[in-house]
Parts: sequence; C-alpha cells; structure tokens
Amino acid sequence: MPSFREAYFEAINLNVPKSIVLFAMREISGLDNLALTNNFDTEFQKYPSFIEAIKRYLNGEMMEYILNKASFCGDVFYVDKNVLIPRQETEQLVYKTIDYINLYFKDKQITIADVCTGSGCVGISIAKRLPKNNYFLSDISKDAIRVANKNIKSLLNAVNIQTVIGDMLEPLKDFKFDLIICNPPYISDITTIDKKTWNQEPHLALLANPSTKYYEEILNGYKQITNKQCLLAFEIGEDMEKSLTSLIKKYCPKASYSFEKDLYGKTRFLFIKQQ
Repeated sequence: MPSFREAYFEAINLNVPKSIVLFAMREISGLDNLALTNNFDTEFQKYPSFIEAIKRYLNGEMMEYILNKASFCGDVFYVDKNVLIPRQETEQLVYKTIDYINLYFKDKQITIADVCTGSGCVGISIAKRLPKNNYFLSDISKDAIRVANKNIKSLLNAVNIQTVIGDMLEPLKDFKFDLIICNPPYISDITTIDKKTWNQEPHLALLANPSTKYYEEILNGYKQITNKQCLLAFEIGEDMEKSLTSLIKKYCPKASYSFEKDLYGKTRFLFIKQQ
C-alpha cells in the first residue's frame, strides 16, 4: 500500500482540491489532523477506499455524500442525499445567533425552534454550546428528520431536544418559543443552481417560489407560537434585503431588525427582535 503522502499527491495530481483530499483522508483513516501529519509517511492501509472515493468525486459526486459525513462547527455530521450539505455561511449563522442569545436572554433558560432543520446541524450545534435550553428541530421531510435524529444520537448527551415532522410552523403550534432559527429554501431561479448541487442535493430544501415564500410564512405566523419577547434568526439569499424589509414592515412593524454580512461581505443573515 502507498503511504499517506503518496496517496495525497496522487489525488492532488488529479486536480482534487487539497481540502477535499485531506477531508477524505481524515474520515476514511479515522485520524485527526495531528495524527495524520505524524503518520504521513506510514502505509495508508485504507488506500483502496480512499482512491475509490476520489474516483467517485472526479465523476461528479460530492465527497460528503460519498462518505456520508460533513464537517460543521467542529463536528462531523452524518449526511445523505435527503439533506443539504452544511455550508460555511450557516456556521456563521450559528455563531451569530449564539451571540444574540447571550446578549438578549443572558442566563435565562429559553426554548428554541430550528425550522427546516435538515441534518439538524444548526440546532444541534447551538445545543452543544448552550445545553441548558430546550430545543425543537422540525422539518417537513421524514427522511430529513431521520438524519437529524441520527446526528442527535451521535453528537449530543443529556440535552433536552426533540424532533417533529411537519410543514414550517405547523408542528410547533402547541409550544411557545423564545427563538426561531431557520435556513429555509430561498432559490427561485433554477438556472442559478450549479449542476452538481441540482443533481445531488434535495430540491425540496433548495427551491422557493417566490424566494421569500417561507420567510413570509414565518413572519405571518410566528406570534402565535412565540413569547412576547422573542428573536428570529434567518439565513437569507444575498439579494433579498429589500423584499424582506417589506415583509418585516408588513408583519412586525414594531420589531427591531438587522441584516448582517458573511465573511465575504455578502448580506446573508437577518435577525429580528420582538419585544
């Protein structure tokens, strides 16, 4: 068997991005970055599995779906083609929301709904960092909830968290929340979706017509399931600020709100505080 170093350069020479090569090596070998570095010149015993994954990647498959693993907020989540692969900007949504929770709610125990949860990466990542709160993860897809439950079982311990199945706010109507966080579908123009994403990721989690459809559902109905003082947190499309501002003025004119940018300077997050 070749060494890790030989396998690494073999994949690099096939024009596979360095981040993908190292991700595949770590997950297939079971070694973390330090152990991989320390063993880089030793035999890569799982080389056949590695090179098979590289071949599938070169044939157009996403490495996260090949391995059924995706990195998010320092953890490795199980993913399959029933859920979106977590993105870097969604990690920012998690960290920004935690900051707002600490600012607005201090040490209060609150109840949080992660709507359109998919793999559960958003709700679970917040729960790992703020375990004293109560969490509900909801999705219309039974298969997505199956994935979320798998990740809850593998990544959480002694946290009050449950999953519910249903469309948007409907399965949450019997509860009261302090925070609703959501990364809903918001792509209305199919031509803007790259071919690899369209061919592999679930269309249900990508498309909305109009793009503001699911934001409007939440803004129109959130007061029925939230406490008087509450926070709404969204990931949004980079061109949605104007249309979402109109919805805020329509459904929650007395709320304060802020649009915030991602690491690339694009407007990607919306936070609404209702008092």
